[in-house]
Amino acid sequence: MTKAMYLQISEGMSYHQVARIIGAPGEEMSRSILAGYTNVMYQCVNNDYSGMNAIFQNGRLVTKAQFGLR
Repeated sequence: MTKAMYLQISEGMSYHQVARIIGAPGEEMSRSILAGYTNVMYQCVNNDYSGMNAIFQNGRLVTKAQFGLR
């Protein structure tokens, strides 16, 4: 995954749209269900330990963060 890929990702995208852009499903790090909302955090890490975290609420991206992408 590259910074250019990361920049193509925006809030409101579905999990499948994001996975298609970065070319990987990511690893589910946490999941919570509360008051009808399902929140899932995924992490995708490159071999050099750069990568991103993404949080989806009911299947739509609500926040993202990158670390060390070039």
